[in-house]
Amino acid sequence: MEDMTFSQFITAYNALIKEDNSLYHALAKSFGLSDTAFWILYILEETGQAVTQAELCAVLCLSKQTVNSALKGLSDSGYIRLEEPQGKHRGKRLSLTDLGTQLIARTIRPVFRMEEQAYQALTAQERQALLELNRRYLELLRQAARPLLTQNSQEELVSNANQAF
Repeated sequence: MEDMTFSQFITAYNALIKEDNSLYHALAKSFGLSDTAFWILYILEETGQAVTQAELCAVLCLSKQTVNSALKGLSDSGYIRLEEPQGKHRGKRLSLTDLGTQLIARTIRPVFRMEEQAYQALTAQERQALLELNRRYLELLRQAARPLLTQNSQEELVSNANQAF
């Protein structure tokens, strides 16, 4: 196989990511859910336990406002409930109602079965390679991003200091 240029690689790689996102967006839409509501339900099913809004924001890499808006819709529709924290826990815990469990059975569980079907079609070596290559590429991106993040953080500090005067 002929080696590709960076331009060819990044175009193909980004197209795959966008196609993946598009597939999950289409699934969410087909269930009558926003993308954020879909992913919240997905996380609740994946973890099998109540989670906090802060945990959802961290896992989904979404703002508190975006997650809060979706949570309000899910709560108003009777799919989730907010429980007061117990013990040392901070923040309200989100859990499914019976109606929410029924919604997950119609939406998220079929998606899990779809994902498992795709997983089963890969060989053990392909599964391992997929994870290893994605981890390696992400680590290399993180390393390459450090100088940019440091530079932008320093520029932001200077900008904020200049605005104070």
